[in-house]
Amino acid sequence: MDLNPKTKIISESLTLKLNFLAKKLATEGKKIINLTAGELDFPTPLSVQKEIKKNLHLNKYTPTVGFESLRQAVAGLVSREYRWKISPKNVAITSGSKQALFESMFAILQKGDEVILPSPDWVTYRNQILLNDAIPVIVPLNEKFDLDVEKIKKAITQKTKAIILNSPNNPTGSIYSKTSLQKLGRILRNKSIYLIVDDIYRKIIYDQTTYVSPMFYAPQKKYLILINGFSKSQALTGWRIGYVVAEEKIIEAINAYQSHTTGNAPLLSQIAAQKVIETGDKTDKFIKVLKARRNMVDKLLRKVSKISYELPQGAFYYFINVSKIETNTVKFCERLLKSGLALVPGEAFGKSGFVRLSFAVSEPELVQGMKIFKKFCEKYQK
Repeated sequence: MDLNPKTKIISESLTLKLNFLAKKLATEGKKIINLTAGELDFPTPLSVQKEIKKNLHLNKYTPTVGFESLRQAVAGLVSREYRWKISPKNVAITSGSKQALFESMFAILQKGDEVILPSPDWVTYRNQILLNDAIPVIVPLNEKFDLDVEKIKKAITQKTKAIILNSPNNPTGSIYSKTSLQKLGRILRNKSIYLIVDDIYRKIIYDQTTYVSPMFYAPQKKYLILINGFSKSQALTGWRIGYVVAEEKIIEAINAYQSHTTGNAPLLSQIAAQKVIETGDKTDKFIKVLKARRNMVDKLLRKVSKISYELPQGAFYYFINVSKIETNTVKFCERLLKSGLALVPGEAFGKSGFVRLSFAVSEPELVQGMKIFKKFCEKYQK
């Protein structure tokens, strides 16, 4: 039996695959320090837990793109925080930001369209572009993991339909500079190119003065698509709740598509999201802990020879250059896992010779993980 040809051009997420493998080994009794997953280890906010308990009796379908009250709350949030005056008609509530991204691409992409993707890039972008019959055009970031605007300019063709920006960035933890975003905005000023801004890590930044969302540099709001959610900043990854903000015609297309797929985002997750907006997010408490972990890992990594890295400005990842030890980091991470430490190979993000380390785990686990990493790197033989 022949399968859909599209199944041959995509692959399982390496980050989720390794996270699952690490957890499987742990259940089998092997001690594994798992630094693969892109999720916080903090509990769901207590206010959200209490709100959900009050509403466990609810069990009906919701409107396809979300409760009207939640769409109004998101519209208010975006109007306040992004200074972008929108209405609920510009908002679609989705089952996580992955669905928000996919459905946005479905709405705007046609066969043969090109989507510019600064790289290293999150593993899902390329696969979603391909699933929507478009072509990912990979443009490397510079050595500091900032946008290389001149390379982006050269990559723009008549077929360019969109550019995806993710800042703070997964996997590098970098924040795109205001200078590079200003230059890109000028290039896009008179072009019919969508700017898809994945702002999922927007709240997780360690120096407020360095960060401005890329969406502020979109020269034409009609070509701006904002993707966000509550998974990363509110420790709600498993709740699967995200949203899209875009022109009304795009939201209408998402509504049509979603009506035939998930139907609606999970009811209780929508209630959780609305409670977060109403009570204010708790990210500041998380940031204090994450920053301490980041600094601790920095001190420990400095003791490891033959590696290099940039201090993460946002998100909760280190993207470590191990190319002086091993360029094939799939092989590197497979062998490292046998030593009891799980990291994600850079190949998952289009960058061999690097590994991604998540510091969204407890300090004892990070200390133990860094001991394993240091010993492994010192004794590694090709």
